[in-house]
Amino acid sequence: MSFKKSLIAVLLAGGFVFSSSAADEGKIIGKLDGQVLATGSGRVVLLNNDGSELWTAKAGFCHDVWKLDNGNVLIADGAIREIDPKTNKVVFNYKSEMNKGGGTFACQRLENGNTLAGENSTARVLELDKDAKIVFELKIEPSKQGEHHNLRMVRKLANGNYLVCLSGPKIVREYTPDGKIVFEVKVKNLAFSAVRLPNGNTMVGDISVVTEYDPSGKIVWELAASDLKGIKIGKICGVNVLPRTGPHCLKSPVKRKLSGAMLSCPRATEA
Repeated sequence: MSFKKSLIAVLLAGGFVFSSSAADEGKIIGKLDGQVLATGSGRVVLLNNDGSELWTAKAGFCHDVWKLDNGNVLIADGAIREIDPKTNKVVFNYKSEMNKGGGTFACQRLENGNTLAGENSTARVLELDKDAKIVFELKIEPSKQGEHHNLRMVRKLANGNYLVCLSGPKIVREYTPDGKIVFEVKVKNLAFSAVRLPNGNTMVGDISVVTEYDPSGKIVWELAASDLKGIKIGKICGVNVLPRTGPHCLKSPVKRKLSGAMLSCPRATEA
């Protein structure tokens, strides 16, 4: 099997993972600890740990994909859809009124059952109820209506704030619900992804580098695409830091060499 476009986002169990576009095509190298949910070539694919396909569905240019606790798959590919893999039925759907610039690029199912949306075209962070009605809105600046690079990954944090990637301005910010900025870092390239770590630091992916910042914005760890010798990396389009499964959490690097690549990259941590 081969993807002809980019592999955008991945989730797997154990270690540190990011996704990359424009890597060499080829075979699977190594074995994963768990399943991988990936997107590319106009579809979403659930892969087994040996790389075999368990499920696939057509999709647009996805920037965010989730396997939900109910077994369904939540994707943001301009719109936000929740798909039941057993039937391929769409059970939740949200579409921005403005599609110029790409529509909606980020999604997250929240604990209360609502769905977080990062609407790039309008530069808004939204919360949607089960009927896809807007129940919360936060306008992000600087932005330009219909611009392709307003927002990328958006996450609601445990403290109720929002971690937002302003891709074009190359900024990652944490906003309170009333719009106050309580954390900000300026990154080197397009800000595509950011996640808050259990230790309070923030991991950011900005196309060519993955960087960990402490709460003051100081860099405490960094991995450049060029640091991975023997592995060709195009653009780092998504970052996920995975939960530790025990005292020995570092995993061997795993690569799927396609037109996009998924890599498990161990970082130095305490046992």
